[in-house]
Amino acid sequence: MNYNKIKEILFKRGKLGKAIIHAMHTTETYKYVRDELDYLQHSRNLLRDELLAAYEFLERYDLFEIFLDDKEGLI
Repeated sequence: MNYNKIKEILFKRGKLGKAIIHAMHTTETYKYVRDELDYLQHSRNLLRDELLAAYEFLERYDLFEIFLDDKEGLI
């Protein structure tokens, strides 16, 4: 939902000034939350890639099954 749509909906419920302030705050908050979501998704993907690289390393030296068999995951 963009700024103008939010402003239009809020304007129907009250004064224009209040609607503009709410719309600006809502869109800024949405942008912040969206940026945080993008950051967290990127971080998750990096962690997944690092974990897969570690598993690949263990598999290369035939240590992956030992790693999975060990209760604490320590080699």
